[in-house]
Amino acid sequence: MIRHAFQLFLVLALTAASAFAVVTLETTPYYQSTPLNHVATGGAWADTEGDGWLDMVVANGNDIYRQHLVVYRNDGTGNFPSTPSWSSDDIDYHGHLDLGDINGDGFIDAAVAVYIGPAGFSQPGKVKVYYGAPGSGFFYSTPSWESAIDFYCFSLALGDADGDGDLDLACAAGESYNSISDRQKIFFNDGGTLETVPSWESDEWGYALDVAWEDVDLDGDLDLAVCGIDSPNRIYLNRQTEGGGIPTMADWTSTDPLNNGNTAAFGDWNDDGYLEFAVADNNQLGGYGKFKVYENDMGVLGTTPEWTSNSSGYGSHVSWVDIDLDFDPDLAAGRWWGAVRLYENMDGNLTGSPVWTSNTNSVIENCFWGDVDNDALVSGGTTIATGDGARTFVKLARNPVRSIDEVRVGGDLMLPNGYCVHLEKGWISFATPPSPGELIEVRFTYSTDLDLGVTNWDASIGNYVFRNTGSPTSAGDFATSSILLDASPNPFRGNTVFRYRGPEGNASLEIFDVRGRRVRDLHTGSVSGLQSWEWNGRDDRGQALAGGVYLVRFRSGGDSKTAKIVKVR
Repeated sequence: MIRHAFQLFLVLALTAASAFAVVTLETTPYYQSTPLNHVATGGAWADTEGDGWLDMVVANGNDIYRQHLVVYRNDGTGNFPSTPSWSSDDIDYHGHLDLGDINGDGFIDAAVAVYIGPAGFSQPGKVKVYYGAPGSGFFYSTPSWESAIDFYCFSLALGDADGDGDLDLACAAGESYNSISDRQKIFFNDGGTLETVPSWESDEWGYALDVAWEDVDLDGDLDLAVCGIDSPNRIYLNRQTEGGGIPTMADWTSTDPLNNGNTAAFGDWNDDGYLEFAVADNNQLGGYGKFKVYENDMGVLGTTPEWTSNSSGYGSHVSWVDIDLDFDPDLAAGRWWGAVRLYENMDGNLTGSPVWTSNTNSVIENCFWGDVDNDALVSGGTTIATGDGARTFVKLARNPVRSIDEVRVGGDLMLPNGYCVHLEKGWISFATPPSPGELIEVRFTYSTDLDLGVTNWDASIGNYVFRNTGSPTSAGDFATSSILLDASPNPFRGNTVFRYRGPEGNASLEIFDVRGRRVRDLHTGSVSGLQSWEWNGRDDRGQALAGGVYLVRFRSGGDSKTAKIVKVR
């Protein structure tokens, strides 16, 4: 496939770069929790207390023991206690978890998968939610919601499936060890309350260990991806912006051999705006056990991997992380009885072997990224988009983000009950579609120095935190590194997004046709840190422009750069 076709990438200032990025993660964790015989599986960062510091939330049990959901409270310096600060009263064979404000009360809630029932593999599990408990800084000690049906569920993911501004819950279903197939499920949220019986189930039966939400085809709604174990990987393309919903039959199915996918994640490896699909295969039950990536070509995924790792084994985790903030995410990966590793992204090509490896050896279940010591938080990140009367979903210029600081639509300040967010994934979804031409402004805080948390299934090893030792960076410090502006996708059909990284100052961003006439003034004024502007291919009067080549001019600090962007008819 052709990559970076007509890709706009303005570099106003560059520092010398080596062949490989310098990975500033320490190889030895600075923190390890006391094991306590915990079989840790699900893990995530969240500011559960609302004090501005990230706490570690961990679900224990897996298929070994019935154990608790726990929280390790950040002490305000980036350090954590050796034993949990909070523990749920109930116990279960917990799988993975996801965090977000499900009931709309302003507090973080924890959705947790329960893989198997109290009797073990002979009995299916369920899913449950612990609401955040006001005034406690933790969750309620027993589940606030449970599914009314029992089913085997190892992983789940929160996303706005129907575009109504609240978080719905997708669940991976099926149990492959004993060949108990099932249909994948979505529990919809109605005004802050999840239905207890899923009103969406896939037509296909099979076994899955992970699910993920992302806008695969860039049509402005969240699509559902399913990571199959001894079953294909599948994607269900949402038709929300077309007046429909999520089909029950998959639009995309992988055709490579069934390699027992364990975990999946989306990331844009070639900076064309379309997100690639990474999968960690686990060869415990057969297959090759490689990490692999399916390339996304303008909204269509290849059915066989474009990239696979050189090594193989019990793959258990993949995630994309842009540690150096250069708009090209690298692939983080882990295996059972293995090390955490990072594969470097080299202009859309991942290295076959890792460029960074931890010196630990553990049964890795999850890796999660966040600035736990607050040494590089940057406020003022901005994403600007334009409503079209149909879509509610807006992707931010960065993920993860620490907080959503201000949301305006048409200049009016939006209250939190008008939208939902996923801080880890970096998106916002409105309860009502912004009107055509209405300006959307989202301001957020993010970090330029992400630390790494790891949950370990091995009951004799605690959970890890690896410190990122990169120099703390503020918005003003970008002047000492580089000023970058790119656009993706390019070429584009509906919308494209310009992203800026650089210092504070005044700048302008303008679009011209090939005859030199200015057709759109996207920005005139100050810029700072990390910003993005969406262009919908229309002029300043709101009229759709013809397909063809347009010129983009960015001016800042007396410097001016021009590049081409292509609108496809």
